Amino acid sequence: MKIFKNKFFIVILSCAVFLTILTATLSLLGQTDPIKDAINTLTLPFRYAADAVSEAIEGFTSYFKAIEEYKAENESLREENESLKAEIAEGEAAREENARLRDYIEMKQSYSSFKLTEALIIGREGEGYATFFTLNKGKRDGVEVGMTVMVKSGLVGSVCEAGDVWSRVRVLNEASASAGAYVQRSGEIGVLSGDIAYKGTGYCTLKYLPEDADVVEGDLIYTSGEGSVYPGGIYIGVVESVTLDGFSRTKSAKVRIAVEIDELKYVVVVTGYESGGEDK
Repeated sequence: MKIFKNKFFIVILSCAVFLTILTATLSLLGQTDPIKDAINTLTLPFRYAADAVSEAIEGFTSYFKAIEEYKAENESLREENESLKAEIAEGEAAREENARLRDYIEMKQSYSSFKLTEALIIGREGEGYATFFTLNKGKRDGVEVGMTVMVKSGLVGSVCEAGDVWSRVRVLNEASASAGAYVQRSGEIGVLSGDIAYKGTGYCTLKYLPEDADVVEGDLIYTSGEGSVYPGGIYIGVVESVTLDGFSRTKSAKVRIAVEIDELKYVVVVTGYESGGEDK
């Protein structure tokens, strides 16, 4: 290895001496252009290599700079997107709140003889379709067992339990629930009750109608106010089909209740109402 190094040194030194002598000689003879040409020729590959390295470094620098710019732009867009999502959510919440307040005001106007208390649903019970739910209002708010629960679109059910600050509601289509009801068009009166056959659906059965009762598909059903805890005139739903029982010689109607129970967030409890000039 030492010999190799010495030989390499000798070769380099010899080349350097030769180039020096050659350069000096040609200079004395006034031949500088060949020197420039020789130097340019010898250094040309190195200049190409230097230019390539410079371009590569510049390219890498631009690439990483672009990546940083893209990252900053993406972060800015992400923040803007999150801000827009928050604004949309706030807007939707405000619209829902406004719609709820409008419904409540309209109910107070439509049912001017009712004393109404709004309540939030804080719990649900039942598999697939809630047949009981819990409210955040109770006896301290004037809510008692047997009181009517409704929304703008119609009857929901009644209070079946009441604590100081909570109450439990049995919905209209629960099998143990019932209400006096009538057909708006014809005035036919029957009893609306939940049916185990319709559990998990939004249907009830209007029973005990006379054999010749005038009730047909599409008839609207309201509370009658007779023989039940519900005041009269609250919308319940629409008849979808009518069945004649030849054995009991009565008719029954399948009624689709108007309220989408599982979609409810707020309800209104009727804490009192005027009937025949008396408060209840």
